[in-house]
Amino acid sequence: MKKILTFVIGVTAFGLSSCSDFLDETNKSGLTGDTFYATTTGIESLVNSTYTPLRFWYGKEGGATMTELATDLFLKGGDCHHPEIADMSANFNSQSPIIQVYWSRLYAAINYCNTAIEKIPTSPLPEATKKLRLGEVYYLRAMYNWLIVETWGGVHLSTKPTIGVQTTSTRSSVDEFYKVIFADLDLAIANLGGRVNHEGGRVTKPAAEAFKARMLLTRGQNAEAAALAKKVISDYNFKLFSDYTALWDINNSEGSTNSEVIFYVNYSADNLLNPADLEFDGNSTANAFRPEGGNQLHLMFTPRYDFHAGMILDIPNSIGFQRYACTRRYLELFNSDIDQRYNGTFKEVWKANGGQIGVYTSMIQGDTAVYWSHKALSSAFKASKAKKYELKDINDLYNPDQSLVDFRNFIEMHKHNSTTDRTAIFEFRSKRDAFVTRIAEMYLIAAEGEMKAGNTAEAVKYMNLLRTNRAKPGRAADMQITASQLNIDFVLDERARELGGELLRWFDLKRTGKLVEYIKAYNPNAKSNIKDYQVLRPIPQSHLDVITNKSEFQQNPGW
Repeated sequence: MKKILTFVIGVTAFGLSSCSDFLDETNKSGLTGDTFYATTTGIESLVNSTYTPLRFWYGKEGGATMTELATDLFLKGGDCHHPEIADMSANFNSQSPIIQVYWSRLYAAINYCNTAIEKIPTSPLPEATKKLRLGEVYYLRAMYNWLIVETWGGVHLSTKPTIGVQTTSTRSSVDEFYKVIFADLDLAIANLGGRVNHEGGRVTKPAAEAFKARMLLTRGQNAEAAALAKKVISDYNFKLFSDYTALWDINNSEGSTNSEVIFYVNYSADNLLNPADLEFDGNSTANAFRPEGGNQLHLMFTPRYDFHAGMILDIPNSIGFQRYACTRRYLELFNSDIDQRYNGTFKEVWKANGGQIGVYTSMIQGDTAVYWSHKALSSAFKASKAKKYELKDINDLYNPDQSLVDFRNFIEMHKHNSTTDRTAIFEFRSKRDAFVTRIAEMYLIAAEGEMKAGNTAEAVKYMNLLRTNRAKPGRAADMQITASQLNIDFVLDERARELGGELLRWFDLKRTGKLVEYIKAYNPNAKSNIKDYQVLRPIPQSHLDVITNKSEFQQNPGW
C-alpha cells in the first residue's frame, strides 16, 4: 500500500517553548515558503506535513500516557516513564516535559494546517485535487483542535498562519473552539465528496463523518450524534469482525484492508517512511529522539516476562517495557465465559522458550511457563500446577486495595502486539497501523446518543448489535442486555471492553463527568491525589514565561 511520506517542514508555529531552542539559519538556496508552496511538489509536501503530528500521538508512548494513564483502566507499570501522571502527584505540573512537548507539537500542527488552508486555493493543483486536499486538512485541523481544547480547555485558538515568533496569547472559549471544529468537519465532508475508500492513510468522507459523530456526542448533541453514527454504519462497507482476536492480529494490522477501520495512522517497517519518535526519559526536561519511528505500543503494555522461569526475550513476545499495567477493575469488566473480547484483548499465558526452569521441574519447552489468571483459582488447582509452571491468580497479582503486588507482573493488554513483523528482538518499530476510529465506536455512539435522547429501545438495539457480534460461539443470547441495564455507567463499561487501550479513555471519562469519580473508585495510585480541576491539564510554564501579556493569559485554575 502506498504510504504518505510525512515530514515536518519549515513553518514557524505558535506556542514554541522558547526562542533559544532554535538556531539562526541562513537561506542559501533563496527558496521561500511562498515560492515552494506555489509548486505542486511544495504544496503536496505541505499537505503531507499536516499528517505528521498524528504519528507523534497515535502509536506512541506519549499519546498513550496522555489518554490511558490516570484512568480506571491503567496503572503505572514497573518502568513507567510518567509516574507523576499515573499518580496525579504534585510532580505533575506545568513544567512536566510531556505537557510542554505536546503543547508545542499540537500548535505546530495547527499552523501547518492553517498554512495549507491558505495556500491550497492558489496552488497549481487540479481543482478536484484541491478540494480533496482541503478536505483532508480541515479534518486534521479539527482533530488537533479537539486534542488541544479537551486537554487544556479554552486556550489560544488559531485559524491563520503564524509567521515568526508570536509573543502574546488570547484565550478563546471552549464553545469557540467547537464552532471551528464543526465548521472544519462540515467543510471536510463537503470537500471529500466521493472519497469513501482508504487511499494510503488519507482522510476519507466517512472518517470525517465518524469524527463529527464523536464531536457531536462530546458536545451533548445526542440525537444528531446517533443519527450520523448510524449513517456511517449503514452507508459504507465497514464490517465488524466476527472474531475479536483476529481484529488485532498483526496480519490484519493494515488499516486500509481491515474492515473495522474507518481512519488510521499508517506506519511502515521502512524507517524512511516513519518520523523519529521523541522519547521522554522521565527524569528531567531533556528529551532525545528515538530513531525507531514506527508504532511502539506493542512495547508499552508488556510485563517483564523474561524475569520468570522458562522465559527469555524473543520477538513474538516483544520487549517488556512495562509502562502501563491493567487495573483490576479493567480485567473484571469482562465476563470471559461469554465475551470473546477478553481473550482478544489480554494475554495471560507465556510459553517456555528457553530460559532456566528453576523449581518447575515438570516444565516442558513450548508448554506453559507463566500463567496469570484474571479469575480467582482454587487452592487445589494451584497445587496441581506447582511443579509445572508459575501460576498466579488475580488475588496474587493485586492487593486488597486494588494496587499491584509487583509493578512488573501483570496481565498484558495485548491489542497492539507485534508478533511477526519485527526482524530482531530489540527492533522497537512495528509496521502496525494505529487505528484512530473503528466502526465499533459508531455502534457505541449510536447507543449512547439514543439513550441520552430518550430513545431507549433504539439505544438497546445498537448496543446489542455490537455485543451479539462480540459473543463467544453459542453465547449470543447471554450477551444481550435489556433497557433496565442501560445507563451511562454501562456505556462506559462497554466502551472500556471494546475500546480500552485505544487512546480514548481519558476523553471518555472527562466527557461524561466521570473522571474524578472513577479514579477515586478504581485507581489506587491516583485516588488520593486527583482533584476536580485536573480534568484540564496545566498550560506549560515555558509558554507562560515567554508571552508578554501574562496578566491576560494565565494558568488553568488550580495548577
